[in-house]
Parts: sequence; structure tokens; C-alpha cells
Amino acid sequence: MAILGEVSRPGFVYDSATDTWIPVGIGPHAHTPAAIGAISNSLTTTTGDLIYAASANTPARLGIGSSAQVLTVSGGIPAWATPAAGSFNTGFAQVGTSESTTSTSYTNLTTTLSTTVTTGTKALVTITVGFQNGAIANVGSFASFGVTGATTLAASDTYATRFFAASSSNLLANGSGTWVVTGLTAGSNVFTAKYKSESGVLSNFVLRTISVVDLGS
Repeated sequence: MAILGEVSRPGFVYDSATDTWIPVGIGPHAHTPAAIGAISNSLTTTTGDLIYAASANTPARLGIGSSAQVLTVSGGIPAWATPAAGSFNTGFAQVGTSESTTSTSYTNLTTTLSTTVTTGTKALVTITVGFQNGAIANVGSFASFGVTGATTLAASDTYATRFFAASSSNLLANGSGTWVVTGLTAGSNVFTAKYKSESGVLSNFVLRTISVVDLGS
């Protein structure tokens, strides 16, 4: 008997047959895991097995899953499952020639730059462009994009990259912007790059690209 503070406490012996510690010294014991509220090691038979509660006070074995499976819940109990294959839609387009506009509202250039992507309600949109001022001072140029198809979204300064040339030197600057666009209507969406001049002075654009990655819903 183990004595602690003058109060008798049971000691324990190890039962190698059941791989459990058995309390001894107070009354008879069946020396089984169930009798002492323990879980028998015989419940797990394979490396990686898991133990879960099939119902209240009812342990059960979940055998190890297959490689790359993930633990999920099916019918209210743990289960292994193969995850759905990941996939996403993308689109890309580019125009290399130099084209220009004097429009102070967003418009297409001579060669429309667009890509069509089937999306969920979110997409990652990137535009890149080379701005040229044509040796004119105080030229402000903007590049943005709009969406048509399942979604209607007008080009705006919210999604725009901007270049301003204060000098009359012949300048070329590369600009880019990336945005997560939310609130799309799921379906086939056409993303079109749009351009404008800040004050109606001729704005030149070269080496233009637009890329879109569907982010699902």
C-alpha cells in the first residue's frame, strides 16, 4: 500500500499482457482495461492508427489513411478522404506595339487587350504597361481594366497604375499593378485593359499585358 498523508492510496502494478498499469491494494480487481476505465492497446493494430469516440464512452479505431489523404468528418465521425484536385483558371494577353490616346476617360487603344477567364467571385488581376510621354512635358497617363460578360465592372482609378512626366525629355517608364477583385459574378468574364490621358495630352503606351487568375468564390 502506498501511504500519502496518513490516507491509504492504491499502488499500481504493470500488466504486460495488456500493457496497462493496474491499481492494487483496495478490493478485488478484474485486471482488465475495461474494468479500470482504460483503453486496451489491442485496439490499435497498425502504425498510424487513431482512436476516437464512436459514441459516449465507446472508443473505436480509425485505421491509418492512404498517402496524401486528409482527415475529415463523415456521418459525424472522423474519416480519411482524398482531397478534391486543386484547379484554377488563368488568362493572359499582351500587345507590344506603341499605341496612344488623348481620351480623358478610359478607352480601348487601337489594339484591344483582353483575356476571357471563367471565374468564381474573386480574381487576381495584373496589368503591366510601358508609358511614353513623347517628349512632351506634364503628361499624365493611366492604365486600368474593366470587366464584361457575367460581370459588369467599369475601368476606374480604383484599379489603375499611373505615370506622370513633368519633363519634356523623351521618357519611358514601366508600370504595373496587381489587385484582388471581389464581387464578381461567377461565370465567363472578359477582362479588358483600358487607358486614358489625364488632361487630354497625347499619352503613349507600349509593351502592354494583362493577366488574370481565378481565385474561386
